[in-house]
Parts: sequence; structure tokens; C-alpha cells
Amino acid sequence: MFSTGHHRILSVLSRSGPQSRTDLARILNLSKASVTALVRELIEQNILDERERVFGFGRPAIMLGLRQDAASFIGISLQADPVQIVLTDPHGRLHARMSLPLETDVAACLDLMANAVRQILEDAPTGIGAIAGIGVVIAGIVASDSQTCLASATLGWHEVDIGKRLSAMTGLPVFVENDANALIVAEQLFGNSGDLDNFSLVFVSEGIGGAHIVNGRLHRGRHGGAGEISHSPIAIDGEALPCRCGNRGCLETLAALPAILGAARRSNLPDDIARIDELATDGHPEALAILHRAGTALGVSLSQIIQLVDPARIVVKLDPHLVESVFARALRQAVEAHVLRRDRYVTELLLAPLYPGDFATGAASLAAQHFLFGNTSL
Repeated sequence: MFSTGHHRILSVLSRSGPQSRTDLARILNLSKASVTALVRELIEQNILDERERVFGFGRPAIMLGLRQDAASFIGISLQADPVQIVLTDPHGRLHARMSLPLETDVAACLDLMANAVRQILEDAPTGIGAIAGIGVVIAGIVASDSQTCLASATLGWHEVDIGKRLSAMTGLPVFVENDANALIVAEQLFGNSGDLDNFSLVFVSEGIGGAHIVNGRLHRGRHGGAGEISHSPIAIDGEALPCRCGNRGCLETLAALPAILGAARRSNLPDDIARIDELATDGHPEALAILHRAGTALGVSLSQIIQLVDPARIVVKLDPHLVESVFARALRQAVEAHVLRRDRYVTELLLAPLYPGDFATGAASLAAQHFLFGNTSL
């Protein structure tokens, strides 16, 4: 079991890469003797190892790093069908992957996940660390205990204690989170935004999700629903389409992939995002209008996030065909048009591709987060 001091050292090495004992003492404001004792314990547990020597004035400094085989983590995504399962190391590198049909019955889904964990354990490659935990991602609202699914329209679940039940079946700690929160934890741990104390992430897929890091920590809100923008009203041009949530005019009805594809079908265009993008690039008026409308709707929503949260960056994860498309240009134009002018403070928009396996990798990062940082949020 790690102490707070151990977790603080692991946190620095995870975020900043190899450091010397002297650097760790300075960064953590601890005595050299305390750091030396903590590091020795982590080396004895095969969590850290000594790397190259750095020569300067005085004695050469020995750099310390997090071992690749210190631990491994299983990530399970129930975000969509099929279920994606991955095995990663403490640096976020992928070592195994599998997929299975989604089961929405709770008991059947638990059996599916437990069997997948056993299969991953049996097939795990040599040279990786012991499994330190399992992360599970769902589309829905998760309680702050990181165990209970409060509600998931995709799965049809309400008040399901999925974490404790799967932990009892596998003998491993289990951490549950919604899809957007898992993606932002992965971005903070292993992505390009780990040095930012305040940033947001939005993804566009079958639905639309959002999450926020505020003052270095994941912001869940009182009931775990912070960042839920998919069902925020955003109807434009006076049209408010019905949404699966029961309301009308939600962002999802305009900017999610099913909304874009549905608009294409109604216009007798191909039911394929790549073809719609190609047609728009070639100047097809209806394809242009569909992507421009969807991008504008999302851009208006992002401008509201900027006004309310003031993040340093918003990472927008999209279908790869949309990252450099008419959709992306309309999104940026809408943000520019609706955000209050601030000469010195500009929120960066970073558009990046979203791949199906990203949610499972995000799930694994939940277990990695607890291994590296303990029971507290980042």
C-alpha cells in the first residue's frame, strides 16, 4: 500500500518524466532524506528504477523513472456496441485489445466483463506488471463514489452498483466513470494537456459529451453530471427537433453523428460521414449546409463553455473525417463570433480525431489514476 509521499513521487514522475532525488526533494518540498527513503521503498517494490546519470557540478545525479512493468491496467468501454477491452501499462501504452458484443442486462454484462478480464489475464504478454485495477466507462451519469451508475439511457440502467459487483467477481479494484470524464483523465495523464490546470474536453460521437478539469481536478458537480452538454438546448434557426431524452432542441439533435447522418438521409445523400465530407469539400450545397449547421451548433455550445468555465484549452475529439472539414471551420467561426472579446485571454481550440478504442483506453487511465495518485482526484 502506498503512502501519500509515495503517491506524490509517482505523480511527479508520471507527469514530468524522470527526475533525480534532488529534483524530487525540491519539487515536493521534502527533505533529501525523506525522498531517499520513499524512493528506496518504491525501487524495492519494482515500481521505480534508476536510469542514466546526469553529469554537472559535483556528484552526478541518478535519474529515477517509473518502470513500464510496475503495473498494468484493464479498461472496459460499455460506451457503445461492441464492448472494447484493453490492457495498458503505466505510460498508457497498449499491450492487448479485444471486443465483445454489448449486453445490457446487468447480470449478463457483469459476466461478460468478468470473463473478458480472465481472458486478458490468460493472454497477457510477458514483461508487463501485475493488474492493478480495472476501469469501466459508460455513457451516463456516475456517482462520485466511482462505483455506481446512477443513470444510463444507452444501457437502460438506473442505480446499478456495477463497480463493487465486478470487483467482487474479479478480485480487483474497479473504478467506474462516464465516457467524457474518462477521456479527459486520459488526456490529463497521457495526452498533451497534462500541464494545464484548467481545460475542457468535448467529444462528438453517437452522442456528445463534455468534461472539465478545474484547478487540476476533475469537476464532477454535485450529482456527477457536470459537463453534460449533449442535452443542453441549442436549437438554431427556430427549429427544435425532438430528442431521445424527451426534450426538444438539444445539441445532440443537431451536432451528434446520428443527427448529421439523419439530415443526410433526408436530403438523399449517402449515409456515410466520409462521403458527406467529400461532397461538402467538392461544394455540394446540401452537404455543405448539413455540416455547417452541425458545426455551428457545436461552436455555439463551446462558446458557452468558454464564457462560463474559462478553460485554457478545449480539446474537441471528433470523427477523423470532421477534424479538417467544413464542420470544423463552422465550429471555429461560431466560437469566434459568440465569445466575448478578450485581448489577453484566449481559449485554445484543439481538434483531434476520436477513435473507437479511445474510450477503453480512457477506462484504463481511471485505474492508472488511482494507482499513481491514490484515492484523490488528479
